[in-house]
Amino acid sequence: MPAPYALHPDRLLPADPGTRAIARELYASVAGLPIVSPHGHTDPAWYAENAAFPDPASLFVIPDHYVHRMLYSQGIRPERVGVPRLDGGPVETDKRKIWRILAENFHLYRGTPSWIWLNHAFQTVFGIDERLSADSADRIYDKIAAALERPEFRPRALFERFNIEVISTTESPLDDLRHHAAIRASDWSGRVVTAFRPDPVVDPAFPGFTANLDTLGRITGEDTGSYAGYLSALVKRRKYFVEV
Repeated sequence: MPAPYALHPDRLLPADPGTRAIARELYASVAGLPIVSPHGHTDPAWYAENAAFPDPASLFVIPDHYVHRMLYSQGIRPERVGVPRLDGGPVETDKRKIWRILAENFHLYRGTPSWIWLNHAFQTVFGIDERLSADSADRIYDKIAAALERPEFRPRALFERFNIEVISTTESPLDDLRHHAAIRASDWSGRVVTAFRPDPVVDPAFPGFTANLDTLGRITGEDTGSYAGYLSALVKRRKYFVEV
């Protein structure tokens, strides 16, 4: 059996002993408070549908561009870890193979935020007490996969377990916010709000910018080819976000 791996309780605190003592005291004073997250990297569909997360690779690897970038820097193409191609070409679909690639290269993440938050999730959420590596890949995959099948690992249950008071997701002005509407219409008490992120219609370098302006005009009934119509369209979408 591999030696147990435990995260140091002071891993995010200052190295200086005196400063660290103050940091410990400050952290202890707020550690039990509810989380108010103004920019939560979560999908509102999670809370609207409350479906089980499918597998470890789909949860931790495929959607995480920070994970992809590190692997790509070492010559591992994104499609090998299941990232969809722009041309619709084939990608790896075997989730265990994808997970093994992460495990075999996990040492590369040392000193990065990804190393911190992935290890934190493995240990504090899933109770993993060994390092992720090529040797431990399948054991850890199986343990996480088994946990994801249990109701206490559904999105709403985790929301409550993490003591989240409110979390904000970010949506494009073109989003119909149907998932947020579904959350509000449900009998669940969790508070998930949207945040207006207009990048797709204010940044000319954003992919599909011109088509996005056309869509913005269509859904608001405004002429986004004129500056006045463009501003009016943004005002209408902002009002819609506030209402939802």
